[in-house]
Amino acid sequence: MFDKVLKHGKPVMQANNPHLLRSYNGGKAIVYEIETNPHKFALKCWIEDLGDLKIRYKAIDEYLHQVKLPYFVDFSYKEQGILVNGQRFPTVRMEWVKGISFKKFISNNLNNSGCIRDCADKFLIMVNSLHKNKISHGDLQHGNIMVRNTGEICLIDYDSLYIPALSNEEDRIKGLDGYQHRNRSKLVKLSPKSDYFSELIIYLSLLVISEKPSLWKSIEKEERLLFSKADLINPRSSPMFAELTKATQFSPEVIYFTLELEKFCQQPDIHSLQPLEYLVNAYGGSKVSLDFSSAKINLSAPAQTPTVTNSNNSTWDVFLKPTSKPKTKVSASDPWSKLGTGSSNSWDKFDNFQPPEKGTWNKFQNPPPPESTGPVVDQNIWNKFDKIWNKLRTAVSSIWNKLSRWLN
Repeated sequence: MFDKVLKHGKPVMQANNPHLLRSYNGGKAIVYEIETNPHKFALKCWIEDLGDLKIRYKAIDEYLHQVKLPYFVDFSYKEQGILVNGQRFPTVRMEWVKGISFKKFISNNLNNSGCIRDCADKFLIMVNSLHKNKISHGDLQHGNIMVRNTGEICLIDYDSLYIPALSNEEDRIKGLDGYQHRNRSKLVKLSPKSDYFSELIIYLSLLVISEKPSLWKSIEKEERLLFSKADLINPRSSPMFAELTKATQFSPEVIYFTLELEKFCQQPDIHSLQPLEYLVNAYGGSKVSLDFSSAKINLSAPAQTPTVTNSNNSTWDVFLKPTSKPKTKVSASDPWSKLGTGSSNSWDKFDNFQPPEKGTWNKFQNPPPPESTGPVVDQNIWNKFDKIWNKLRTAVSSIWNKLSRWLN
């Protein structure tokens, strides 16, 4: 391990098997929990070549350390971060956020309008700061926002991040339905304006929920906030838009931002949209007065998942839950093949089924040969299934061919 912060850290072991490292597997990467005193980090390792993502991660690492905004977690990319079987591979270290998810925060504070409204104001300050530093997240949605134990908000998942150095990079991640403009899919390059639409969605949703918490029950389990994809494609026929523009139900402020969102939906190009702070400054009507000083934030039930998630991209969804082992085909001459990705237990090779010793990370730098600790159980059930299926398919094919010849 060549990350100075993690070099002396201690990997977290599986609760039901203290001989193996706890890991979160995804299609392209695996994530380990690393404890250092007094912090905890997520270590992300890939099982296939990153391609131009190396350029992105390096540029993002440098820029975030330069601007030093409090809205980003501790992030570090190492192109040669770990040694496996004599070959160095890249890693990303990210802070394990102590706090709760954005939607959990809303659920916890439904009966405290001051907290919800205060969160909206903090969100406005954050996006204004991002704009001044020429940053856009690219996939701004509830799954990529967390509320720290201090009550401050922060962003996670930086795969779609725009910074000035990446202005010519391809816009690959198109965001989550319910947050994106209908023409976001037409965006070719990363853009500093890619968040403008989702910023208004989030800000308006917080204002509405602070005024009418009962709306939350119908959307709490949805992968969105107030608006569905159908609402945003055709707002004039949307029941949600119709409800939010009723003067008897909501404040002039909510009605104003709802009408602005409707205008946003009708724009043919996201580059024609305005940043959130512009819309806020342009509003000249009355505002709902809430006493923030008495707003006590409910931050119970801290999130147990690591810091980075993305519901629309497989790269960081490895933090959500353990998944099936990846099936990746690589060339035998490719150094990535040394990770043994063709094996159903490829990541267990990091552990070698050995109890953790004093130098736990030594197994990464100079992995010892596997030792038998008991009866070997073949866990590659899918390979067995494939063999049975192939035999069955061959038998059926043979019978069919014979029947065809007999009929002819």
